[in-house]
Amino acid sequence: MQKLKKLSVLFFAFLLLGCYEVNEEIVINENGSGTFVTRMDMSQLLEMMQGMGGEEMAKEGLDRPIDTVFMMKSFVDSAKEITAEQKQLLANGKMRMQMNMDKKVFKIDTDFPFANYGQLQQLLAGTGGMSALGGVMKKVFGKDGEENNQPDSPKDPGMGEMADIFDATVNNGTISKKVNKAKFDALMSKPESDQMKQLGTSGIEILYTTVIRLPRPVKSSDNPLIKLSDDKKTLTIKYNYLEVFENPEKFNYTITY
Repeated sequence: MQKLKKLSVLFFAFLLLGCYEVNEEIVINENGSGTFVTRMDMSQLLEMMQGMGGEEMAKEGLDRPIDTVFMMKSFVDSAKEITAEQKQLLANGKMRMQMNMDKKVFKIDTDFPFANYGQLQQLLAGTGGMSALGGVMKKVFGKDGEENNQPDSPKDPGMGEMADIFDATVNNGTISKKVNKAKFDALMSKPESDQMKQLGTSGIEILYTTVIRLPRPVKSSDNPLIKLSDDKKTLTIKYNYLEVFENPEKFNYTITY
């Protein structure tokens, strides 16, 4: 754990560069249960990290392969900023971190099972995925399990908070996500958001893909970004995550099935 904490400065600094991909897959069963999986591939960062901090990483033993799994329960039990209901949902999740400098591999995956439509609604509204990942990273890289709030510590660029700007509605036959303007405006007032907006206008991309696998064919969807499989049971949405900072309404959708 101590070695992982040494990654803090490099991790958050390179998050700001936007050189990574996120793949999100949601599987919904007929009874409303399913899984919510997020896979973040930051392998492109490894060469940059080695170039700027390779000696320090080697000194701390981080040039050795890391492949470890964290059960989310160990983090959410002590979290003060989430509700008891959210803790119950996240407690069954897990996160896997893989880093191999020789093979240029750096990946972080989160996996959350959900039991019903209400729990999926919480995950889509920001409880899981990127939001949960951001919270866990603060715990992992903090001091003695606490969030790192030192003056010289790197700032979270708001990736987790971006997931929280959408309101979600999920029931048997409908999935909807709409931007919450009040939350979006509050996030945009933070100085960290200016950094992300500047990245968006510089041509840098954070490639984000969401795949939703449904138990029945789609009847209708209202966002042209959505692509359907031949059997209309699988939806795929691909976009540059940084565009959300400029035009969040572009990513609203309502799906009926």
